[in-house]
Order: sequence, then C-alpha cells, then structure tokens
Amino acid sequence: MTAMNPFERKTPADAGHAHPRSVELYNDATHDSTVDTDGKNREAARIANGEPISPDQITTSNASLVNAMPETPDGFAGFDSRPGGNHPQFAPRAGYTVVDKGFDAAASGGAHADGELPSPYHPPRRPGRIIEFAPIPR
Repeated sequence: MTAMNPFERKTPADAGHAHPRSVELYNDATHDSTVDTDGKNREAARIANGEPISPDQITTSNASLVNAMPETPDGFAGFDSRPGGNHPQFAPRAGYTVVDKGFDAAASGGAHADGELPSPYHPPRRPGRIIEFAPIPR
C-alpha cells in the first residue's frame, strides 16, 4: 500500500484487517485530496478489479403488476396514495367540514429593507397551507 500522505502508516496487508478503518478516513488512493465519505470510489475500484458488488449497493424492488397503483389524474403519477388525495387529512367534528384555501407564499429572500441581512436566528418564513374549519351549510 502506498501512503498518500506522511501521516498514513505503511502496514502489511494482513495487519490492515485487524482494525478496519472508518469510511471517513479511507481515501482510496485517489489523485486528489478529497475524502470518499460515501464509498463510491471504493465501490468503483471493487467493480474495476472484478470483485463482487457489496450487498448494500444492490437495489431490488418488490413491485409487480399485481400490486401496482393506477396513475392518478392530478398529475402526480401515483405519488400520493392517501385516500383524500393530496390534501391534509383532518377529522373534523360532526357538522363541520375542512375548506382548503391553498398556500400562503413566503416572502422572497431579497425582501429586506435597506440592504439589511437576514438574521440567522430568524430564518425566512416557509410557505404555509391555509385551511378553514367551516360549518356544513344546512
């Protein structure tokens, strides 16, 4: 094994198996100074050397035509399978209904007065859904 920096130790190959290194410290002898925290360089080297693929890298699916959901007409292509559709699920009291009034858009990021910087302690507002609990008309 060739040391990439002076702080790495040169150890015999079988001594490296006694103490596995964490992914954060494993640089995979790459040509740059980045650390391979997601393990893609190591997986690519493993595949290039003809070694087996790690079981964690194999993606499987149990989808079939039997358990498939039809595409919904709202354009989400079956993304939302909740019974009420793409709306918040509420259980109002008897005699009331939920009226979905849409979204309240958040203020834009550049809406600060006189070049004032946004405070890191008070992040900008996020969009919120507006709903109303209304009595059912009789």
